Amino acid sequence: MFTSARIRLLTVTCTALFMAMLDNLVIGVALPSIQKSFNASISDLQWFMNAYTLAFSVLLIPFSVLGERFGRKKMFLTGVVLFTLGSVFSGLSESPIQLILSRAFQGMGGAAIVPLSLTLVNSAFPEKMRAAALGIWSGISGLGLSVGPLIGGLIVEGAPWQLIFWVNVPVGLLGFVIGMIWLTESRGEKKPIDPLGILLLGAGLFGIVFGLERGNSDGWGSPLVVSSLLGGLLLLLVFYLWQRTRQQPFIRFDFFLKGRYSAFIFAGFWMNAGIFGSIFLLTLFLQQAQGYSALGAGIREMAWTGCTMVSAPLAGLAVSRIGNRAVLAIGLLLQALALFGFGILILSLGVDFPFGYQAPLMMLAGTGMGLSFTPLAHGILSTVPEPFSGEASGISNATRELGGVFGIAIGGLIFQSGSIIRTPADFGTHVVPALLASSAMIVLALVCVLLFIKSRAREQHVSEITIETAKA
Repeated sequence: MFTSARIRLLTVTCTALFMAMLDNLVIGVALPSIQKSFNASISDLQWFMNAYTLAFSVLLIPFSVLGERFGRKKMFLTGVVLFTLGSVFSGLSESPIQLILSRAFQGMGGAAIVPLSLTLVNSAFPEKMRAAALGIWSGISGLGLSVGPLIGGLIVEGAPWQLIFWVNVPVGLLGFVIGMIWLTESRGEKKPIDPLGILLLGAGLFGIVFGLERGNSDGWGSPLVVSSLLGGLLLLLVFYLWQRTRQQPFIRFDFFLKGRYSAFIFAGFWMNAGIFGSIFLLTLFLQQAQGYSALGAGIREMAWTGCTMVSAPLAGLAVSRIGNRAVLAIGLLLQALALFGFGILILSLGVDFPFGYQAPLMMLAGTGMGLSFTPLAHGILSTVPEPFSGEASGISNATRELGGVFGIAIGGLIFQSGSIIRTPADFGTHVVPALLASSAMIVLALVCVLLFIKSRAREQHVSEITIETAKA
């Protein structure tokens, strides 16, 4: 039963989640206005996006684990404060470096909000109600994504670009105030602080994300990119070896020995790789190949993201009836078919065709995304005992974030290979193989689900490491 306390918790967590997800895409359509205002370079524009991504991806796991030790409510509200302050600083920025640092502040806040909102919802609802609650959580996430391009387009058409950040401030203040009143504190496993482990993990993730972000612009063979990627991998290896020596490790790698846990983790990685790499390119396709304005592109993308918003809550109901595996498999299949269809459509008709041809494929992809978010979240949390849900949430979100960065990097690499892009027709020729590669990535996610998650598996907390062992 959705009691008043649980409804209040959903209200608080989803308010902050909406704010964080809105900011994922809202800045993209405002970049030309920001560039004109600051006379910013292309490198600056990249860093306006990358500063958020780097801070967000590097701190997801540390914030999740710190929430388990010091309190999920406390760390969640810390994230709300950081994100709101980052929005204020972004709105007040008078130079590119100020905006870059402010975006990093926002990323820090988002790294606490997203995984801990999921953990708070998971811990507040009993098993029989959890899938429905996570469906609502996923639907709000989809709503933030869906209105991001539209709000960004509306703002840059008739108002200063700074407003895209100022809209976060009242939402953040509201989320903090009602969170202080309505949320109750909860904790998971109380692990000792491991400064060296946090440093190794953060530095390793930073190296990999930075290398992937810079690969296409600097060249994949450049010393900076190669050293960043190799250094990141080496630091993560050292982190793994260090964790094996600790009685209470920061990350329990034993969880990865379980087929279902690893399957959900890798399915999330490959899904994000395929879908976010393609969204990035299709957004450019609408504007640079088909000539739509930022607002026009944002409105048309609602066909995609709007279906995500609608289908995510429905996925929660479907999970309760037919299980995570079936719903996730259907969602991934729809996404793969949609991206493959985009590639065939452009290959057959070129770039000059009505939006009505694209709309059904966008709706198919958006529906598939919505059907995938809930079983991914519910599935990974169902494989570990509740005291470890924060850690599982952090790892799941971090690997999905890495997947998105990887997909954008690989999609961009494939897109830019070959001849120089001079015309819209050239754009179409280059985007087709990238879309087909993105479709193939989602097929890899589907393979992980079909091979390693048993049909109609009972959604219960099962772990090779019991709570009693963890407390010993």
